Amino acid sequence: MMCYMGLLAYLLCSAGLLTIREVPAGTRLEVRLTSTVGTYASKAGSPVSAVLIAPVRVGGELLLPAGSVLTGTVKSVRRVGLGVVHETAAMALEFTEIVLPDDETLPLGARVVAVDNGRERVEKSGEIGGMRMTSSVAYRVSGYIRMAMMMDIHAELAVWAIKTLVIQVPEPEIYFKPGTELSLTLTEPLPARAQHEPEDAPRRLAESERDALDQILAMMPNRTTRPSNGKPSDLVNLMFVGTREQIKAAFLAAGWSEAAPCNMRSRLKGVRAFVEGRGSESFPMTHLLLNDEEADMSWQKGLNDMSKRHHVRIWKQPQTWNGQEVWAAAATRDIDFAYMHHGSAMTHRIDPNIDQERDKIAYDLAYTSYVETLDWAERSSLPGVARNGTGDLMSTDKRMAVIRLRDCDFPRLSTDSEEMDSLPVHGRMGQRFLRREILSMRNDIVRNNVYWRGYEGVRWIVTSVRKRNRPPEVADVAPNPSFTRFVSLR
Repeated sequence: MMCYMGLLAYLLCSAGLLTIREVPAGTRLEVRLTSTVGTYASKAGSPVSAVLIAPVRVGGELLLPAGSVLTGTVKSVRRVGLGVVHETAAMALEFTEIVLPDDETLPLGARVVAVDNGRERVEKSGEIGGMRMTSSVAYRVSGYIRMAMMMDIHAELAVWAIKTLVIQVPEPEIYFKPGTELSLTLTEPLPARAQHEPEDAPRRLAESERDALDQILAMMPNRTTRPSNGKPSDLVNLMFVGTREQIKAAFLAAGWSEAAPCNMRSRLKGVRAFVEGRGSESFPMTHLLLNDEEADMSWQKGLNDMSKRHHVRIWKQPQTWNGQEVWAAAATRDIDFAYMHHGSAMTHRIDPNIDQERDKIAYDLAYTSYVETLDWAERSSLPGVARNGTGDLMSTDKRMAVIRLRDCDFPRLSTDSEEMDSLPVHGRMGQRFLRREILSMRNDIVRNNVYWRGYEGVRWIVTSVRKRNRPPEVADVAPNPSFTRFVSLR
């Protein structure tokens, strides 16, 4: 069938009735799952589907619109089960077709290169690997406690209680529900014809609007500052035009949540999530100032581990644009923890490529249909390379994303899915209890001894020192070529 489609396309192209372009190999596709997959219940051959959340343009032409549907199958699964054979889970996904909004179906060759989660990792082969249940901070601490206790029957009972009833450990099976985001890269060129802009697609700025915009940007500050010492920190790289209610509605539809107030309760919740190896949607952000004012809003997209998250701080500005409120924002992406880093006992390390987070937010909101205008404006006063308040490197193309919002009665949600039945995350309580005991025993045999604990402690210290003294690494989500192509158009 694909051969006939290719022959038909070739004949039409030869006759001048159809102009075929090509999405080159290596192009990044940002997608969001619309089906559930998991290592416990999915099998090789199980169907999987996703939706493209950022458009792909080549040479100024739209070839793959946002909203295009990708279909494929689960290629392979490695299940933890009871933990007798495997300690970690693994899964490979294979997307083979993409269906455009006009129902045209194109064959697809793509490989998963990143999962927008905190715990899972992606190998060069495209296989997604999970974490070991007993690798959480909570379980490691319990191991040191157990070593320090006297070995008698009462101590054994206390050890079992600490290990089994008190300490919460992360789920070792991989489980991706609708809304989980992946990054794919094309493994071979994709022939495609130019597409019409969707009716609800954001429009670009007119030249007359750019003149008014330049006046607003000239009065807008370039950087935030740390309240403790006034040190320059994050760069201002986003501008919103609209009401607080419109901003809130757009972020909620895109799957973001407001950060919790920075107080003792929220910090304790965050510490608990950290030691238990899970994520937290309400973890607070450190305070940053813009024009000596704290942020009016703080939004984040938490992942399944505290070490990584997307986040943005937003400040209302005194200017207006055509009678609408103007908001300045600074967006960065946390990619790892940093210890004893520039005067902070514990903080986050950010992705140096802050343009990636800027564009991530722009396309997340545009996908919801709440965005009326989306464009990028030059800010020559921004430094191309700088460091934030904790010393992390930041690099930018000196552009600011300008997002004008509108009301929307029927937004596209980040969790939109046609799936009727979900998959179980894991087995029943008895199976989970048995799995935990088996994995704990395996871990204790290999790692619960003075030699391993000593090695582990030294390794942690050496790793922390190296991270502190070297420049930050680029995050696992690399810049999207489609972003660059879109922004570069005039």
